[in-house]
Amino acid sequence: MVVGDVVKLRERLKWYEKKPLFGQCILVTREHTAGFELLEELGAEVMEFHTIEIVPPDDWTELDRAIEKINSYDWLIFTSVNGVKFFFQRLIDRDRDIRDMKGVRICAVGSKTASAIKKYGIKTDLVPEKFNAEGLIEAFVSELRTQNSELRTYSTEHRLKGIKILLPRAETAREVFPQKVRELGGEIDVFTAYRTVKPEVHGKRLKRFLKKGKISIATFTSAATFNNFLEIMGEDALALLKDVVIAAIGPVTAKAVEKAGLKVHIMPQEATVDAMVKEIIEQAAGRQA
Repeated sequence: MVVGDVVKLRERLKWYEKKPLFGQCILVTREHTAGFELLEELGAEVMEFHTIEIVPPDDWTELDRAIEKINSYDWLIFTSVNGVKFFFQRLIDRDRDIRDMKGVRICAVGSKTASAIKKYGIKTDLVPEKFNAEGLIEAFVSELRTQNSELRTYSTEHRLKGIKILLPRAETAREVFPQKVRELGGEIDVFTAYRTVKPEVHGKRLKRFLKKGKISIATFTSAATFNNFLEIMGEDALALLKDVVIAAIGPVTAKAVEKAGLKVHIMPQEATVDAMVKEIIEQAAGRQA
């Protein structure tokens, strides 16, 4: 009877070992592992080591002023789920609600951001196909020209003339989109809705795993997750990643990795966690083929 039970258990273990990511240990450096669950379902072990923490801004003054005059904006743009979360929480804390946003159109970068907005009962008017600043400006100009026939008569330099935009975002972010909006004649207020900071962690356990070669893939979802990883790991950081497959969510993150002298092995075309996870799975399947 005992032998029979062992045989059945072995059969179950064989089934698990046949999963495409069995034997892979994947490092996740963002604050939470949402979006990475599929890796575990396919047999991988996911190790969490948060190198960033999302916190409110030091000073709400600028964003509070924008909230007080929220209906003066033509567009409200969100580039992340965190931007949505912290903006609407502040809106509520200031004793305001979505009725104050009547007439303000909403743009979301990415389907996850759009879904976060929908939870507040708000319809998203525009979701760019490309999940970066360049794709955002392209989609934005196209949408405005479709909606406003007067914009078609403006010169190339003034295609956003008369348009006022609010962009609540992370304290540190690229300036490509705001600069382009101003170049095209638009007005844009860019205020801090949240900050990313380095958490107080020591990383001793992760160092042991890396030294023993137990981490097969390290994922980085922003330049901050990678740079903070280097700081936390100290002088051994680059050597610890030498034999690890590195997955970067997009070109900005990849640039930070390559600047440090490391190679990026996985980078999806779309800068989303879902797309990165898909690339990881496809690469693992390719190695087994």
